[in-house]
Amino acid sequence: MKKLFILPLAVLAFTANSASAQLQFGIKGGVNYSNITISNNGETDDNRGIATWHVGGYIDAPLADVLSLQAGLMVTAKGAKYTWSNSGISSSLEAKTNPVYLELPVNLVGKIPLGDNIKLFAGAGPYVAMGIAGKNSVSGQLAGASYSRDENIEFSNDDPSNNDNGYSGNLKRYDFGINILAGLEIGHLTLNANYGHGLVNIRPGSDNNDNDKFKNRVLSFSVGILF
Repeated sequence: MKKLFILPLAVLAFTANSASAQLQFGIKGGVNYSNITISNNGETDDNRGIATWHVGGYIDAPLADVLSLQAGLMVTAKGAKYTWSNSGISSSLEAKTNPVYLELPVNLVGKIPLGDNIKLFAGAGPYVAMGIAGKNSVSGQLAGASYSRDENIEFSNDDPSNNDNGYSGNLKRYDFGINILAGLEIGHLTLNANYGHGLVNIRPGSDNNDNDKFKNRVLSFSVGILF
C-alpha cells in the first residue's frame, strides 16, 4: 500500500521535467460533505453525513490543447455520525468519527474553452490516502443524565485489502479510491466540485464471520487559484 504513494510523486517529477514551460501550480480549499457507507452481504446502509473541510495544492500539466494531468497533495477531513434516541426512557446517542487524511490524487482532466479566459473542465482518476489525525466523539443522555467523551482516532497500519487481522484500532490507516471532478476556470480563479468514492474496507479487525465493510464517500466543493 505504501508503494502507491510513489505514483503521484513520480507524476510530479515527470510532468515537471516534460512540461515545465507550461506547468501551472494551484491551491484550493473548501468544504466536504462526508459519509461512510456500511455494507454487508450486498445490503448497504448510510450513516449520517457530516460537514468537514479540505485544503491543499496541485500541479496542472498540459498534455494536449484540451487535456491536462493534475496531481496534488491534499489534507482532507472525512467521517460520519450515527444518532439514536428513545424518548420513552429519556435516552439518546450521537457518535461521530472525523478522521483526517493526507491524500494524493492523480486526475486526467479535459478542458473546453467557453470564452475569454473561461474553461469548463471535467475529469477523473485515482487517489491514495493515509490517515494522520482525527477524533471520535460520543455524547447523549442515559435516563436523563448527560454524558460525552472525545478520543483521538487510532489507526491500524495493515493494508486496507486485509480483512483478517486482529488489530483493535478505530480505522485502517490507508485508503484508496477514485475521484470524479468538474468545474470552471475563470482566469486564475477555479471553482471545483469533486466526488471521492472509496473502494476498500477501512474497518480494522474484521474476520470471516463479520462481513461489514466501511467505505468513505466524500462530496467536495472548493475555490482555488491557478498560477
